[in-house]
Amino acid sequence: MKKHFVFYHGFGFDKNFWSNLAPYFAKEKCTYLDLGYFGNKCEFNSEESNLQLVGIGHSLGLTKLLNLNKHFDYLIGLNSFTNFLGNDLTLRNKKAGELYMLKNSFIKYPLRTLKNFYQICGFPSFINHVQPEKINHVRMLTDLDSLFISIPAPKNTPILIIGSENDEIVPPILLHDNFINCSNVKLEITPSGKHALGFLEVEKIYKKIMSFIDNAAENKN
Repeated sequence: MKKHFVFYHGFGFDKNFWSNLAPYFAKEKCTYLDLGYFGNKCEFNSEESNLQLVGIGHSLGLTKLLNLNKHFDYLIGLNSFTNFLGNDLTLRNKKAGELYMLKNSFIKYPLRTLKNFYQICGFPSFINHVQPEKINHVRMLTDLDSLFISIPAPKNTPILIIGSENDEIVPPILLHDNFINCSNVKLEITPSGKHALGFLEVEKIYKKIMSFIDNAAENKN
């Protein structure tokens, strides 16, 4: 069955995050959503009943997809989470501290904070896309605040979560915390890719996505 792939980037980026991965999906129907951090928002306004809906989110992008309240046949999360702080108390305290520091730094020094953020993500050149006068501070701060709130993952949708061993922002320990007890979630950890899977490791990510969808479809039949 033909598919409609819907992509949502994560915090601090825009739809250009997918520029390396997009050519692999050139023959598919794709929609690239934009959170509007540096310009106009691009929202999801259409859904075709004859197409299977596949959501692909990077980091915060997964929860943004879930908040659309659409029926996705498959969900893919790259460096993604449903509970950024985690459930474990020690982990929650650590991640909450990191989040408060990021928010306070962004309020005082937005451009410098984004530059450091992209460096940690493994995508330092993204700062070249950012025009300081176009930064939508309200939207970015609102989304940072949203990271304090968890959102449940659907229980009946096949979900693939791919993380990176060297991701400092959403490390493997957080992914295991979020998804280890979810029977419908397949969790994979790659040795590299930092917090930029979907921009980095694109061929590997594409193959993992398509293999997961094919296998999940076979298990449904």
